[in-house]
Amino acid sequence: MASHKTDEEMIVIRSIPDLSVEVIPQAILNLPIGNVVGRHGKVTSGVDDLDKFEGASFELNGKVEIAVRHYAGYPQNTSTIYIDRRIQDLGEITQLIRVILREFRISEASLEWERADNPDY
Repeated sequence: MASHKTDEEMIVIRSIPDLSVEVIPQAILNLPIGNVVGRHGKVTSGVDDLDKFEGASFELNGKVEIAVRHYAGYPQNTSTIYIDRRIQDLGEITQLIRVILREFRISEASLEWERADNPDY
């Protein structure tokens, strides 16, 4: 019997060396960065306007750029999901977070905070 997937289920995650867009935090996970990135990419070190961080950048379906990072000074064993700042619709952000969790095989139980919890944050 043939398996049929919807477009929503056909997600292509591609590791990218750098982001070409500005990203903002949209979710915090209670998992170390290596556990989140896992087989999808390589954790590297970097520095931006905020501080030093460890993380990886990705592109979803050739359209949306995201980053998973842990900044120096943030609580240990946590990772933050950053999504292209041009995406501002709360429903779309929430859906993207769920897609990311599913594709990275991360339980929603690891989700400490997400934009929908405090949209004005």
